Amino acid sequence: MAQIQPDPDAVDKQPSESVQAADGRFRIADLSRFHADPDKFFDFSYRQTLHDMVEAVIEAEAPVREDILAQRIARAHGWQRTGRRIRDQIAKHLREVDRTEESSGDFLWKKGTVASRVAYRPPAGPAHRRAVGEIAIAELSDVVEANLALLDEDDPPLVLARLIDVERLSASARARLEEAIERTRP
Repeated sequence: MAQIQPDPDAVDKQPSESVQAADGRFRIADLSRFHADPDKFFDFSYRQTLHDMVEAVIEAEAPVREDILAQRIARAHGWQRTGRRIRDQIAKHLREVDRTEESSGDFLWKKGTVASRVAYRPPAGPAHRRAVGEIAIAELSDVVEANLALLDEDDPPLVLARLIDVERLSASARARLEEAIERTRP
């Protein structure tokens, strides 16, 4: 059966919220609609723009790891590094989100949405793939819960990795998947 390849231009565009919710796929937030001005990044007058960018990432990607959110905003401003001052400036806009501490980092959630299990969101295309450490344990647990037969396999983390389309299972990814399996194991 021939596989239909997505339009590369369409893959990188943020769909409307209703389309995203309807297909259940993970998409990286499209921040191109904002006028990112690195010269104003630390100015008080630029706070609303930063706030709106944070909200756009949270809306599109939550639960999202805090450092990933900061990277997205830094990259939108043309910066390859996300230093302490940048992270501190972005953190000023995280008061209205919920947070969970996980083995791979702190995850940010829309206010009132933290749950022990949320639907896993497969990537909308190659440009939207996430590393295992970037996926909240609540999403990974959802895949385990939906596929409990994997617990009977010789290598459950490897089976789980294949279910979420991980091509190479590193030691850190294996540990993260084992964590999701243990959290779900009856």
